[in-house]
Amino acid sequence: MLDLDEPPKNKLRKVIFKYGSGLTKEEKLSIVGELIGRSKRIHTDDIYECMVDLNDLGKKITISRIAGLLDCSSRTIHRNMCVDLKREKELLNKQL
Repeated sequence: MLDLDEPPKNKLRKVIFKYGSGLTKEEKLSIVGELIGRSKRIHTDDIYECMVDLNDLGKKITISRIAGLLDCSSRTIHRNMCVDLKREKELLNKQL
């Protein structure tokens, strides 16, 4: 049985805007999401460094290998890879 006498201890998350700030509801929600939301754990710099490391080791660069090095899912790598990184991946793989 769970002890339901007291509510769970969550952090108080509150952002207060001035009354006449002139922001729409969507703009306020966007600001609150940036302040309170989780920050990204995987950045493009991390992905690029893993790609260079794999190339230095003489291994073909794949999404699953990058995900294994960064300890995340391959979907996360796909989501955070920009077009420039995809081009760089192809160039590095052609060098092998």
